[in-house]
Amino acid sequence: MSVENPILRGFHPDPCLCRAQGRYYLATSTFQWLPGVSLYASDDLMRWESVGGALAGLDLRGVPDSAGVWAPDLTYDDATGRFWLTYTVCRQIDGIFKDVANYVVTAERIEGPWSEPVFVNASGFDPGLYHEDGRHYVVNPQWDPRPLPGHHRFNGLIMQEFSLEEGLIGGARVVLGNDDAVNWLREGPHVMRRDGWYYIACAEGGTGRRHRIRMARSRELWGPYEVCPEPLVCSWCAETPLRKAGHGNFVEGPGGQWYVCHLTSRYLPRRDGSPHVFDEREDGLSPLGRETALLPVVWIDGWPRLASGGIAPVPDIGAGGNCHHDKRPRHQCQVFRFGPEGGLGRLWREEWLAPRVVDPARMTLSENGLVLAGGDSPSSLFDRSALVRRVTSFSWHAEATLSFSPAHYGQSAGLICEYDSRAFVYLSLGWDEEARTRVIDVLTCDNGAFAMPLGNAARVRVPDAAREVTLAVDVRAYDLTLSYALDGAALEPVRGQNGAPLVLDASTMSDEHVDGWAYTGTVVGMTCVDCFDKTARATFSRFFYADDEGDDA
Repeated sequence: MSVENPILRGFHPDPCLCRAQGRYYLATSTFQWLPGVSLYASDDLMRWESVGGALAGLDLRGVPDSAGVWAPDLTYDDATGRFWLTYTVCRQIDGIFKDVANYVVTAERIEGPWSEPVFVNASGFDPGLYHEDGRHYVVNPQWDPRPLPGHHRFNGLIMQEFSLEEGLIGGARVVLGNDDAVNWLREGPHVMRRDGWYYIACAEGGTGRRHRIRMARSRELWGPYEVCPEPLVCSWCAETPLRKAGHGNFVEGPGGQWYVCHLTSRYLPRRDGSPHVFDEREDGLSPLGRETALLPVVWIDGWPRLASGGIAPVPDIGAGGNCHHDKRPRHQCQVFRFGPEGGLGRLWREEWLAPRVVDPARMTLSENGLVLAGGDSPSSLFDRSALVRRVTSFSWHAEATLSFSPAHYGQSAGLICEYDSRAFVYLSLGWDEEARTRVIDVLTCDNGAFAMPLGNAARVRVPDAAREVTLAVDVRAYDLTLSYALDGAALEPVRGQNGAPLVLDASTMSDEHVDGWAYTGTVVGMTCVDCFDKTARATFSRFFYADDEGDDA
């Protein structure tokens, strides 16, 4: 049986593939999460393993949600014998401006160490790097913020020579304009060469439902480029479960088979069970965010085409390709027991993510587990103490076991399920100053509207004798339920003020529900909050995650 898309499930947008040293490597965006780029390796393009992440030392404090690190470009240059990772740091995305800076780092091995960042330019975002004959060329969309008639903010793709020693060389030239572009939104360019042609693969149509990949080619690197009239990949108004397909690049795989790697999204099934209607009224919800897919391509008259025919992505990678392996298990379970072995680098290899900054003083690994020092609230854009991982299915279960002794109601720790600072569910162990006891409580945020659905009466009092508390969350499509256990006992449901198990709406944590820029995806993990005196410490001994792919749409 063939492998099914997505090949990387959950929040894995803006993928970029490269082949080097006999293996395949893949980078994806993380936005406000660190490490700033997630990295994966494969021998066959189908089975992927985490090799950690790059840019764990970035300081992204204060960047808005869905800003931060955008669209990494991962290449390997034989002339230098090094990997090159080019990326954007975006610090402001509202209004007419994009306050961005593009950088490049290099490494001999994908695991690093990576060099110190070298500034490239600030003319736009999503830079791609192309290597030829020992020289390097950067291409990115040129941003025009001027609110004047006749000016469009996506002002063409520009190219310029670049070197680590000299920086930008010569002038920048527009190599692909926007006159024929869908919605004037060309971004995410990648350059490659094949059979005497230079190709630019770029994203179009915005990163939502109308997203696509457009191809252009030229006999000369600097153009002029001929634009293919039909997009390579697009989900708009197509009958496919892989929505929003776009933003990708190419690699030659085993046996000479070519593939395009691209982002995609899957929609929750409708609440009433009716099928989605994929037309201009499309209104699905994507709690998993944008994921990574892979499709075999064939070359026809010098243009890449999907091997499956048409332009719509298909779930079955084997359609038209020659890589066939067993499907991944339907049930995926992971148990994490934290100890000092491997240090923080071990956490990145295990695909954990931290928000905006990694402060070793607030995140340590001890014999007793992961110790998180109290940080900012879940709504903060600055100094949170949290460690999370991507949700990969519409049906899943997570647990965290912790020991924690708060002394003030401003101190709490526990299990957080979040999209970003505007949408989360926080199941916490905290302090009730009137009852003088620890309590299990729930805080929700839905687009900035906060609620504590347990009120005062339904909060769970925790006896002083209890040493460890396990907090759990279950999601089945739209329904999110919570539970707890003391010192290894069986889980009990968290009940609302009416005495029935509390049921929350998991779909509030989705691309489409969250207001404004929303490009990430649902994550779940551990956090410690101290809005009192910053002395709180929570120790997490165990984390468990399991998903059921069989319940996915």
